[in-house]
Amino acid sequence: MKYCSKCKRLDFSKNEKCDCGKKLIVNPEFDLPVKLIEFDEVNKGIIEQALIEADIPYSEQALSKVTPVMGVSDGRYVCFVPIGFMKKAIDALCGVSAMESPEYYDKLLLPENPEWKEMSPLKRKVVKFLSVIGFALLVYLCVAGVDIIVALFTSKFR
Repeated sequence: MKYCSKCKRLDFSKNEKCDCGKKLIVNPEFDLPVKLIEFDEVNKGIIEQALIEADIPYSEQALSKVTPVMGVSDGRYVCFVPIGFMKKAIDALCGVSAMESPEYYDKLLLPENPEWKEMSPLKRKVVKFLSVIGFALLVYLCVAGVDIIVALFTSKFR
């Protein structure tokens, strides 16, 4: 199984490059987003609800401008899910007749519950340190902002 980071799609051929010219990633990580389905405004609610009920993380991107026409939008969307949730997402959408099982379904060799990688101890410490610095900066900015507002307010009434 190969992955194109530009097209965000899986490739099961023996090619080294995608149709777009980008080099394919062999054995991609399970958290990379992959294109699941394109859909229109009419099916949007059905697809979103099926993915939410199956507890599948997803994102969607508008492909065309959404303009209301007689109460119905003509928008087109594409839905992305992490590679690790691909089989579960296909099962959920096939269950509500939003899509048919693709020909590559049996080639998806993915664990049922993908394991997420833990942060390294060094990365965890860096994130904690930056979070503390960011929080301290945010508190300082709030206090300084309130001081400026109070100073302006009291100077007007002296």
